[in-house]
Amino acid sequence: MSQGAFLSIQDVERLLADPSPAARADTAAKVARAYNGPVLSASERDLAQAIIAALARDTEASVRQALAEQLRDSRDMPRSLALRLARDIAAVAMPLLQYSPVFTDADLIELLQAVSPQHQSAIASRAAVSVDLADALIAHAAEPAVVVLMNNRGASVGPAQMDRALDRFPDSRGLGDALARHPNLPPKFAARLIAQVSDALREALIARYHIPPAMAADTMMQLRERTLLGLLGDGAAPPALADLVADLQKRGQLTSMLALRALAGGDLAFFEQTLAQLAGISLGNARLLIHDPGRRGLAAIYQRCRLPQDYFRMVEAVIELARGFDFLRGAVERAEFAEMVTAMVLADFTALWDPQEQRWLTRRRSRAQAAQRMAA
Repeated sequence: MSQGAFLSIQDVERLLADPSPAARADTAAKVARAYNGPVLSASERDLAQAIIAALARDTEASVRQALAEQLRDSRDMPRSLALRLARDIAAVAMPLLQYSPVFTDADLIELLQAVSPQHQSAIASRAAVSVDLADALIAHAAEPAVVVLMNNRGASVGPAQMDRALDRFPDSRGLGDALARHPNLPPKFAARLIAQVSDALREALIARYHIPPAMAADTMMQLRERTLLGLLGDGAAPPALADLVADLQKRGQLTSMLALRALAGGDLAFFEQTLAQLAGISLGNARLLIHDPGRRGLAAIYQRCRLPQDYFRMVEAVIELARGFDFLRGAVERAEFAEMVTAMVLADFTALWDPQEQRWLTRRRSRAQAAQRMAA
């Protein structure tokens, strides 16, 4: 053998004198390192492959694991051997499933349907996960692997994948947490996640404190809607807002009180989009009706959307206040409007809101004031 020979006389003597799993694991690591190196001749490489194939069938997992760890980045590893080790126990398979460049998407999609959740999680954590592989993981993998996928910023995950994952695991706290942290989470999924958490919390409250279900449902609806409005922030783009509002209506969560609460907090854009959705008309037509100087348009769309009459005077006052604002000027203008609206609602329409809602409006006003100070 050449100077680059991977088994020395000392290695052979050690294996003969000490055939322990630890000795075989050391040998496996050494052969695998040499196999990845540039110094083997063609005959030595063939011999190394034969030794590696034999070690891959070793009865000791530690030997096979040492082999997999050393070969996980190898581009020359025989594909048949990689597939064999990928079906091994998780400790052996995971390094290859997570890192090996030998596998194709087709290989990984086939593997994930026949292995454990740990194996699937290793696949989901690869540095790059294609759309096809992500779709397969969402369709076939266990919940832990789908959570890993949603936490993986190298995975090609969009709204369609998020929607299917939520449909498959609607009550998963881990999935909810992962999606909530995702930088590309569409607004409509934020609303859906809030609804899931609120439903779970509602059931816990009913069981623990013996709260009447109707009271608990009303309380959690208010909490969900206030939280949703807080997450939305100000100045959401109209297409994203339209998508969110349409999704809320589809799920039966677009309530009249959500629209009125948004307006009381100074979120005019959400109120306009909601009335357009409820009335079944375009946003442009809804805005013309809402801001009709003669107020007949506002009364007509308000009635068509069946909003509670007790709040109409408040809505009129807020719309009148909006006439002096140019919202295209940006966040500063919107913050000033929100501060003025909440101040007016708290001063003139307090009776419409319970103490919890008043505290929320007070916090909303404080945030608007802080936004104006920061801008200044």
